[in-house]
Amino acid sequence: MEKDASGDSENGSSLFHHRLRARRRTQADSQPKFLLHRLVVAARLSCTPEDRSTVAAHYEKLNMSIQRSRPGEELTGLLLLYPQHTLLVIECSTEALLSVLQDLRHMEENPDSSLILHPRILLVSHDLPCRLFPQWFCMMLSESESRRTEASDEQNPEKLLNQTMKQLLQLGCHLYNTQHNTGSTMLTPDEVLKDVSDVVPPVAAVYRLLQMEALLSPARYISTYHSPIHQPLDSESVWPAVEHLRII
Repeated sequence: MEKDASGDSENGSSLFHHRLRARRRTQADSQPKFLLHRLVVAARLSCTPEDRSTVAAHYEKLNMSIQRSRPGEELTGLLLLYPQHTLLVIECSTEALLSVLQDLRHMEENPDSSLILHPRILLVSHDLPCRLFPQWFCMMLSESESRRTEASDEQNPEKLLNQTMKQLLQLGCHLYNTQHNTGSTMLTPDEVLKDVSDVVPPVAAVYRLLQMEALLSPARYISTYHSPIHQPLDSESVWPAVEHLRII
């Protein structure tokens, strides 16, 4: 995977890093090992329901790669695998976040060979006080399990997004308690859904969220928040641009 120079949390010149340094200046008394972020992504799957384990294996491999390059900065979170869609929640450091985004961008730009199609970022939360997901969880849902709750076609898109985020946070709390009691990270749907089936976002909600034009793709997000800030010259504020003018 390519290494992006903007991943340097100290010297990056992107808008993200400008904000990061400003926040660190206001928190000079507190020096955490790294800032913690949460990324939530929705996407379609290119594989069949029977081959969804390849998606789970991909993120396990990515997690191991990040741990080798940055010990102590592993990914934690949740991979919800519906029959044809996925919801991905990742909690990680700044550098790991960029690695995940670059991986998603690579899949977005190479749909013919990718496991995930049309990824869209639902939420990025920065500087979290602690992890909600202490480990990495993966759940494969059947068709019936992914439709235990419904999403109204008339629901406002913003409310639908807020409801999905609320359900994921509630699911995270339940997973934390269940994992603490069982010690398992590969939970079966029955273990999770037997008491709180209403906290799993329905697949209809995921489908509708992917239709929202306002959601950024990984490539657009990286371009906006992890690219150097461009300072236009005075000549670039003139139309037509100087290089297109001919003096006769």
